[in-house]
Amino acid sequence: MKVDTRKLRDMQRKIAKEVTTTDEFDLSEIKTIAGFDVTYFDNKILCAAIVYDIQKKQVVEITHTISKQPMHYIPGYRAFRDGSAILQTYYGLESEPQILMIAGHGLSHPWKCGLATFVGVELGKPSIGVAKKLLAGEIEDNKIKILNETRGEVVQTKEHAKPLYVSVGNMVSLKTAITLAKQTNILPHKLPEPLHLASRHASTLLKKERDKTK
Repeated sequence: MKVDTRKLRDMQRKIAKEVTTTDEFDLSEIKTIAGFDVTYFDNKILCAAIVYDIQKKQVVEITHTISKQPMHYIPGYRAFRDGSAILQTYYGLESEPQILMIAGHGLSHPWKCGLATFVGVELGKPSIGVAKKLLAGEIEDNKIKILNETRGEVVQTKEHAKPLYVSVGNMVSLKTAITLAKQTNILPHKLPEPLHLASRHASTLLKKERDKTK
């Protein structure tokens, strides 16, 4: 299936214009964060979600969806492959998380529209991107710089481990995104707990799906 990347890029630029980079909430009142992690098998997308109570440090809800991949992976356009799976999973939640934490980039993207931004704008909710690898730009004094603009920050959550790349998705400031990423990190895990638990759940489900085909 041929993909019109020019059309997708125009969509990303349009979405990026709708982003709010200030806190649209009172940080002291934040209780629940939903972590979303996506993995793949047999041309399908498995999206796992964990709603986590950051005050009680416990899971509120756990769910997942399995859907067909709408397109193959193209660097810079991951939101159009994974975004619909995350939205579908979010809509299936019984609880209403206050903030979304996505395993991927937000504004630290060539066109300011990574997966976390795509989802955050679509849902009109605060969202944070937490990625394991740098997608674009350069690192200057721990800042992710793209076209001389700060789009995110390198965050070291675990000693001797590779850092994370945190960026704004939507409706949150970079400062608060970093604060929440650090606040929800529980050693010895490198990822913030909502994402660590979502990633672990996704891995468990993926193993079960693969075992079915043996």
